[in-house]
Amino acid sequence: MRRSRAQRAALISAGMAMVLAVAACSDPTQNEDTSGSGDDGASSGSEDTTLNAYLYQPPAANWSPMAPASGPDGVVMNLIYDSLLGVDPDYKLYPRLAADLPEISEDGLTITYTLQEGLTWSDGEPFTAEDVVFTYNLMADPDTGSTASGRFADVVGGPEVAAGTADTVTGFTAPDDTTFQIQLSKPNIGLVGLTGNIWIVPQHVLADVPVDEMDTAEFFTQSPNVGMGPYIFQEYATDQYVHLVKNPSFREGEVDIDEIYLRPVTSDVATAQLGTGEMDLVQIAAPDLETVEAMDGIEVGSGPGAGYIRTSVNELKPYLQDPRLRQAMLYAVDRQQLIDEALGGNATPVNASFMNDAMPDDLETYDYDPDKARELLAEMNWDPNQVVQLSWIAGQRDRDTAATILESQLNEVGIKLELNQVQPGQLTDMMNNQSYDMTLYGGGNYATEPFAVFAINACSTHFPAGGNLSYWCNEEFDQLMLEANATVDEAARYDLYQQAARIENAEVPMIYLYNPDTIWAHTDALKGFVPNGDFTNPFWNVQEWTLER
Repeated sequence: MRRSRAQRAALISAGMAMVLAVAACSDPTQNEDTSGSGDDGASSGSEDTTLNAYLYQPPAANWSPMAPASGPDGVVMNLIYDSLLGVDPDYKLYPRLAADLPEISEDGLTITYTLQEGLTWSDGEPFTAEDVVFTYNLMADPDTGSTASGRFADVVGGPEVAAGTADTVTGFTAPDDTTFQIQLSKPNIGLVGLTGNIWIVPQHVLADVPVDEMDTAEFFTQSPNVGMGPYIFQEYATDQYVHLVKNPSFREGEVDIDEIYLRPVTSDVATAQLGTGEMDLVQIAAPDLETVEAMDGIEVGSGPGAGYIRTSVNELKPYLQDPRLRQAMLYAVDRQQLIDEALGGNATPVNASFMNDAMPDDLETYDYDPDKARELLAEMNWDPNQVVQLSWIAGQRDRDTAATILESQLNEVGIKLELNQVQPGQLTDMMNNQSYDMTLYGGGNYATEPFAVFAINACSTHFPAGGNLSYWCNEEFDQLMLEANATVDEAARYDLYQQAARIENAEVPMIYLYNPDTIWAHTDALKGFVPNGDFTNPFWNVQEWTLER
């Protein structure tokens, strides 16, 4: 019998409550020496090594790949699960559980992964391609709670599972223990980049769980859990820490650091604890960079983000539909001043959603030019008494500063911008009833796979069907994106993406602001850390780290 979504949500809460109830109320790392150092401070091989790392928000503590995306929970899942492919700091795909990048047939209809041989789950059971087939079927079925089922619309049998008329996707097969194949009804080259990083879960543990109860399965909240990642979840002490221990069966062999404590504290507290030695790895805010660089025994590194900060402009409002208005807004804002003031220069102005090879070099850069902004407004007979409201969730220093600069500089050219700080629930309500004018937000990964831009710009992805919060629609743009995604030849595919980028850049469906760098600071005792611009994946190469106290 299928439960309602409300019933299933209640069961999730109950399951998490059980986990949190058994978690220790005190912090064990504060009661015993787990630093791996002897009395003289030298490294001691007889004691465990423990890494304390910053977690930017408390997690929901439901480690389900099918659950709606949650950044802090994703950090944990990157440690306890593994995927066919990963994304490196250059936002390039690289093999993890797969032995190499997948092969794509000449007609673009078959994607073949060859898996590494001899791998085992953390409980010692063998890992096979059937685990991958099982997991991808869960992700393609909305009855599991998966929010990613739409990604498999071009997989043979995918639409039938999404519609509830079939139980499994016929296009997912395992010809043998180390081969996983995806059969497509039409070419979809972007599918590799959009689904290759799905966290794989164990069929031998979950096979008997009814599909429509998968999102409430105890497995996703229990301790210890079973995974393929370098660490095993042990406990979550509410709002204090997530405790993980190394997985002796991890595919890369011995993991060096024995334990990790992820600590959800504010960035100010994390930075202070970095200075006192209570924290080993922290993502720091740009305004704190000078302070951290002055600390003894601390190393700093950074990487560019894969997404960007922007404001969506609701084109359902008649007074916001003219692209000249949005162009004027871009010319009116001194984005370099914003970057310098809010981020200490640690960001790059953005002029389209596309990145890397999909970004042409002939885009309009919309350099600060308030006279050009006024000229465009006069040309379209803009009403200077028309109020435009910018809604955003306050609390992040760079975004708060961005809002005040937007208010000042747009008002200066004759656009009466009114700021509206809201709570998350309020913003969700405004999105659902389409009542907002503009909303300030950020995120996304558009660096690894250019087709990800489709979800925030296409005519068919207007919210809530997708991430298009501007309700922009350009059929030529959509056609180019779909053609690119079906083109096997890489050079031809990226030429089509660049054509789409020029259309987006000209019509300005959103006010592009900046791509922030993610700044990391860590004790110099931590070796092997490579900074990643994706703040949800600092542990991408954790198996290569050592902690030398």
